[in-house]
Amino acid sequence: MRRPTKVINRKVGSVRIFKITGRLDPGDASDPLFDAVQSFIEQDEIDFLLDLRSVTYISSTGVGTLIKCYRAVLKKKGHVKLLSPSQSVRNILNISKLDGVFEIYADEDAALASFQKA
Repeated sequence: MRRPTKVINRKVGSVRIFKITGRLDPGDASDPLFDAVQSFIEQDEIDFLLDLRSVTYISSTGVGTLIKCYRAVLKKKGHVKLLSPSQSVRNILNISKLDGVFEIYADEDAALASFQKA
């Protein structure tokens, strides 16, 4: 039995930060990250920072989750940015060319400041 992905969120200013822990691999089960992002979009929140430093593995469906979140937020003219992806996640983002789609930050303060300019 795989350990489920943990998604914890907090808000700093107008930015909702999601700390994702474990495997980003929703498979056939529910998709906790997308479900959480969708629920905040419905509450008119549109700026999201996904903290990926504790993600140990990302599957193709996990990549799909990132894309679904990005597209849902983009429709509302918001932003999804990534914080500190682990090396394995960074490799997948690079291979899938998503490192050119998402803004990726190593520092939370710099990432949060970038939303003020957006």
